[in-house]
Amino acid sequence: MDQDYKLEKVVESEAESYAANDACNVPMRASGQAGLRQLRISKRESQATFWARFGVTQSSGSRFETGLGVPPPVALLVKLYVSGKLSDGDLLA
Repeated sequence: MDQDYKLEKVVESEAESYAANDACNVPMRASGQAGLRQLRISKRESQATFWARFGVTQSSGSRFETGLGVPPPVALLVKLYVSGKLSDGDLLA
């Protein structure tokens, strides 16, 4: 499976988190990544802080937010984090 995941595939049906739900309702840019930026902003975190929990550099996180497809392993971590199945403690341990 060589396809990059867009936010629509990261967040399933109804999100358990208000932030994730808000991110899904934001009008998407052509790439569909505006929701990731909105999720980060709703948490009031810098790109470096937000993306570090997923093992992603600030630079790559910025690219994901502005249109580059999110790799499947990162998309899975974001999906689990947004759904509440992974916490900051789980990711940063």
